[in-house]
Amino acid sequence: MPIRPGRRALLPCLLLSAFAAHGAPAAAQAAAPQAPPRTTASVELSLTNLDVVVTDAKGDPVRGLVAADFEVLHDGRPVELTNFSEIRLEGAAAVVPAITAAPAGTTAAAAPPAATPGARPRRRVVLFFDRLYLPEPGVRKALFDALRSLVADTLDDGDDVMIVTWERSVRTVLPFTDDLDALEPTLERIERRCARPGPEAGESALLEWETSWFKSQSADPRVGTAAGDGSETTMEILARQAYFEMKGKTAALKGLAATLGGVDGRKALVLVTNRFSRFPGLEFLIGSRPDAGALEDAKRRAQDARKLLEEVTQAANANGVTLYGLFPDAFEGKGLPSAADSPTSSPAWEHPNFDFSDIGGGRGAPAAPGRALPPASGPALGVRRDALLQNEVEALDVVASATGGVALAGAGCVGRLVERVSRDLQSWYSLGFPSRPGTGRTASISVRVKGRDLTVRARRAIVEKSVEEQMSDRVLAHLFQPDERSRIPISASLVGTTPGKDKHVLRLEVRIPIESLALLPTAKGVQGVFSVFVASVAPEGDFSTVTRLNQPFEIPAKDLEKAQAGHYTYELDVVTTGPGARVAIGIWDEKSNEAGFAIVTPPRT
Repeated sequence: MPIRPGRRALLPCLLLSAFAAHGAPAAAQAAAPQAPPRTTASVELSLTNLDVVVTDAKGDPVRGLVAADFEVLHDGRPVELTNFSEIRLEGAAAVVPAITAAPAGTTAAAAPPAATPGARPRRRVVLFFDRLYLPEPGVRKALFDALRSLVADTLDDGDDVMIVTWERSVRTVLPFTDDLDALEPTLERIERRCARPGPEAGESALLEWETSWFKSQSADPRVGTAAGDGSETTMEILARQAYFEMKGKTAALKGLAATLGGVDGRKALVLVTNRFSRFPGLEFLIGSRPDAGALEDAKRRAQDARKLLEEVTQAANANGVTLYGLFPDAFEGKGLPSAADSPTSSPAWEHPNFDFSDIGGGRGAPAAPGRALPPASGPALGVRRDALLQNEVEALDVVASATGGVALAGAGCVGRLVERVSRDLQSWYSLGFPSRPGTGRTASISVRVKGRDLTVRARRAIVEKSVEEQMSDRVLAHLFQPDERSRIPISASLVGTTPGKDKHVLRLEVRIPIESLALLPTAKGVQGVFSVFVASVAPEGDFSTVTRLNQPFEIPAKDLEKAQAGHYTYELDVVTTGPGARVAIGIWDEKSNEAGFAIVTPPRT
């Protein structure tokens, strides 16, 4: 089975052996069956739901809107809302006025009905920590105190939080949990680890030293141009390494989005980053005082990560995930020393705080309070730092604005981002309309409030996923959270292990009640078909892609009654890189469109 792009070769990869399938009746019946039972099937209508946040000019949530206030364009064409609700969460109580949009040809209510307590929507938050380097105690404390307040003050019992870290590969350090007290030890460990100084300053200093050395050799008449410029090689190596790290990081975000796709509720992913660049490694390719020409030349030499960023937004939009980006350091410290920064110099823009609060409404040019980013053709002093900062916030802007989130940069913006996430998780609108399932294509989405100058943030695209793709998402999600829509009561167990030098083979047994499957009558009896989906996650947190096997079956009429009292037993081999992988099994009945899930957890050694 192919490994997810960007993953290390040590990922737990699955290999399914040939199945042994047989009916295993629980009790024998001597009487011959009557006519085969009439087949029943259910059809699940495909409904696209958009989570929409509406704010006024002050950034405060706007409440009390009705379906008729919204205009939704699907690929540029207006669609009729068939489902509409406003969600207001006030402390532990939920006020959920669930409003069905007015049918075609009728007039929507001019005002919403009185809000009544309802079932509180489940909220799921992923905190994704890049390799952070925050040696400044004040910056570090502000960040983690703000995240603690997000968890403590916004989330409640029944909400789930996952913590993921990135260290050249993804690590699920805390799977989804609604035990909010369990988060504190994990956050403390990450906070302590962030106290280390980053490597960028040392790499930049080494690069400048190399450049100066080669220039001095070229100026020496005994050497001259024969010395060449060996620092160019170092620049290219460092930039190339930065691009591959960015590629792996975006692959991890796509995988996380897929795991969230199989669960319901409001889903948010907070990306706290040290480097998330439009042009990875740009800092190694520009000099201390770049002019506009030098900056553009460096961008051409770097690898543009725009395609990687768009893949992240597509995965997030396909799975209903809102991304929030935060770059806490924002080069406010001394992370990028250069010859342009002397002890007596005062950079033109030393402490920027970018605010993308309006990007969801289509108005957002990157801006700091009271001033804009100086152009690359401006004064030389400070341009390097400003150009590199824009390189980071541009990437965060792409993924946040396209998914309905916001992106901020600077230590002073940490609290503001957390406040924004908290507000978004407490007040939003849910808009639903029919969509065409199974096409796999991406459709653009635009949402606005008619006749009012309000900021509307929602994902800008949807992906019309097939049922098979949705099943793959649900199996991945089941690795971390039980599937709440499971209807087929399957069971799975580990029956044997074959250790190896580099791979381990886990022999699993899956039992499927035949009475839970849809049976279609044939001339000789009945038949059906279902698919088996398998995924695994290693103890370190790396998870595999999903493998699917299709399995048709037929039962002769004479065996039907006995078979319906029993189950199918399947044996399959799962090949992993270690014995501790947790495996999720999903069974999808392709006739009834029902599914069942099970988890196999290896025994503790």
